[in-house]
Amino acid sequence: MTQTHKSHKGELRLQDRRNTPQNLIDAIPQYITSDMPQQHADFFAGLSYLPLATLDDRGRPWVSLLVTTSGDDPSIGIKVVGENVTDIVAQTSPHDPFARVLQQEPASADKGRLFAGVGIDFSNRRRNKIAGSIGETRVEDTGKLHLRLLSDQHLGNCPKYITVRGLKHAPRTATLSYDSFDKSTSALPDDAKVVVDRASTVFLATKHTADVDAAGIQTDMGVNHRGGAPGFTRIYEEHDGDDVTTYLVLPDHSGNRFYQSLGNIETDPQVGLVFPDFTTGHVLYVTGEAENLLDQDAEALMPRVTLLTRIKVTGAVLVKDGLSLKLTSEEQFSPYNPPVKHLRQELDHMGHATTAPDSAGAITATLVSTQALSDSITTFNFGLSSAIHAPLPGGFGVFDFSGILDTGYSHMNEANPQLVNEDYVRTWTLSSAPGFDAKTNAFGATDHVSVTVKRKPGGLISNVLHDNIDQLMTQKLPIAFKGTGAGFTCFSAAPDGTPPRVPSQMLWIAGGVGITPFMTMWDGILEVANQHPDQIATDIVLLFSGRDDDINVLKHFASRHRGLPEQVNLRIVALQSAGGGSSSGQSARDGLHQVLSGDVLRLEERRMQAGDIQSIAGLHDREVYMCGPDALMNWCETTLTEQGVEDRRRHRESFIF
Repeated sequence: MTQTHKSHKGELRLQDRRNTPQNLIDAIPQYITSDMPQQHADFFAGLSYLPLATLDDRGRPWVSLLVTTSGDDPSIGIKVVGENVTDIVAQTSPHDPFARVLQQEPASADKGRLFAGVGIDFSNRRRNKIAGSIGETRVEDTGKLHLRLLSDQHLGNCPKYITVRGLKHAPRTATLSYDSFDKSTSALPDDAKVVVDRASTVFLATKHTADVDAAGIQTDMGVNHRGGAPGFTRIYEEHDGDDVTTYLVLPDHSGNRFYQSLGNIETDPQVGLVFPDFTTGHVLYVTGEAENLLDQDAEALMPRVTLLTRIKVTGAVLVKDGLSLKLTSEEQFSPYNPPVKHLRQELDHMGHATTAPDSAGAITATLVSTQALSDSITTFNFGLSSAIHAPLPGGFGVFDFSGILDTGYSHMNEANPQLVNEDYVRTWTLSSAPGFDAKTNAFGATDHVSVTVKRKPGGLISNVLHDNIDQLMTQKLPIAFKGTGAGFTCFSAAPDGTPPRVPSQMLWIAGGVGITPFMTMWDGILEVANQHPDQIATDIVLLFSGRDDDINVLKHFASRHRGLPEQVNLRIVALQSAGGGSSSGQSARDGLHQVLSGDVLRLEERRMQAGDIQSIAGLHDREVYMCGPDALMNWCETTLTEQGVEDRRRHRESFIF
């Protein structure tokens, strides 16, 4: 009999919280068919691997990635032998929890052994979901499985977040590295954490037990694909003496708004996950207790995320060389993948936690003026609706453009996939230092902030700013100002009410727009020095690398260099890389020489070299601050290590917010 697949109370709860349109909710049963479409039958029959899940005798989901192809065993494969009957002969390792579960009695004798799976083709991002019960099973000692699937739920899914990869069968000798299948434990070994950190593909198994009075709703399981940039699944631990509790955090990426997997979690927290590592062949299987966090609860754990799933690990199995597949191509990550979101505690550790403004109401920023520093770099000056206590110079501000740019939900956007998960929030270093109050010996409140932004090819917000200056100013379009933070600064607060302190010797290394924190640090140093000329003394070498006319940003230091206190010394080594032969590059060099004297500025047309760092006088006694592109910063770290500069003297800004 054809069955109507109605949304259950957990799905309905999330659909309501996430504003799924009623017409879509009403239409969901039409997308789920009881009978397998022929297109799905052909699709499954051609698969070389199949994520499949079932429940153990304690009702815990375990999900596996079964290999359904072999170069030497023609019996392995998938055959659809009836309208809703699929025979599978698959290979996995004998350590695979899925294989071990099949040798147990079903969790519920009256309902049989439930299963769910998601057929996926990594070569073209096709996927189709399937669920029902397992009719027959046989498990060989080698891990070879014989299954008859009786399916009654079939649903096509979109290709978002799937990593494209070529795979072929490759026999491996599996070894059991970690096993808590038969016991409840939450700690994960380091090798298992590495698998999670590397993963761009995860499969999540959930279950729902129907209420006896829920007409038209059945007890079932679900398996879904979760994908993203490597590292999108975050890990953290809580310690209580020797006891360790491990949590996995999966941010929810914009999908079809059915909320089937997360809806199941609303009614039953037990879940299973499998993390396959297609490079090493290692496989991590996890079971645990999940909960969905929304809105403020989600933001408290993972800023800039309004829906996530947190899983408390209760069991895990790590099988090294447990996946008999190997890559035959480079992996191509989905263009829909949003940037990796980090946990609040991770941002705290990096010094990137955001402090909301003290104002009781929302604060907006309005563009009041700009200053073009180069063809691609501009300083944008904003007035704030209320004064804020700005962070120490070098800190950042958080701007939310959603109020003027967000057009609402879209399921797919082939023209600009990043817009599907775009939150329109940007974090920039504040390139203006607040005024220094000599009476309080502190930087004062301010109702103006500046950011210096480089136009990024293809970048949404940077191009909005550069291309709409007149409109932003004349229409006074309000941009939400969400707060500030400071983790990268040369200033340290003095405990006795004296002015903030800076190191007596510093090396600043900047690449391109990475100069911005040093602009405001320099301004802050001059603010303090002019108020207390006898209480601040520092010698600074600024080593800067920029392309073409980007070196014009150094004029900021020239405009404040006149009247410099004797005890504050700045020398600039500027290196102009590719493009320096252009007319704009030549003009930029000429302009710098006009405003900075030869005893302050050394300007050369080349890339940064190890000798530029090695030749810095008193290098080992200097505090080193670095900000710029990752490639340049990594090279600087290596060079500093080779020169024997202590780690404790190195301070590196990152662009992770």
